[in-house]
Amino acid sequence: MHTFVAIVSILVGIEIINALFFLMGKYSTEGMILVNAILLAIVSVVCVYEISTFSHRFRTVLKTLGAINQVSTESQVKRIVWITVTGNAFFATRALLEIIFAVTLLFYWSKHGNVDKVFTHAYWDAFVLLTYVSEFAILCLMLYILKSRFQNKDTNAATDVGTEGASNREGYEAISTQDEESRVPTMV
Repeated sequence: MHTFVAIVSILVGIEIINALFFLMGKYSTEGMILVNAILLAIVSVVCVYEISTFSHRFRTVLKTLGAINQVSTESQVKRIVWITVTGNAFFATRALLEIIFAVTLLFYWSKHGNVDKVFTHAYWDAFVLLTYVSEFAILCLMLYILKSRFQNKDTNAATDVGTEGASNREGYEAISTQDEESRVPTMV
């Protein structure tokens, strides 16, 4: 949590400095947008790295716990892999879009001395459309992944819910749901 707070504090600090430079007249609104594009590209690249690292650690822990408890974690690992792939695809796409946008802004600024023409050009419309489409696509994919059932090849029971189907496996016995008092014999 300390790392998260530190990263968010740095990002908020950069945004405050960006706003102060704008208010002091150091650059225009377009300059603020350029700084935000570069910042979003960097954050997206970092997210790709962090998602991959965290996913690998999480899968390793999950497989170890599955081996210790002698429970198949294949379905959970598949779900984590798919979430990782779609998350990385989204952030990589977002980083690429922001880098292309930043380069376009720099190109127009060097050629015309300002970037006003970028926001009236068809590239701006394409950038906005691709940004929204990628966000919508990642939300749909994540919802599909979280709602779908990944089944093991060994059993037909879905093990992504936990112990569902546990009584069907060899060596396991279903746990009774009765409370302790109802199992104690009563005296007449």
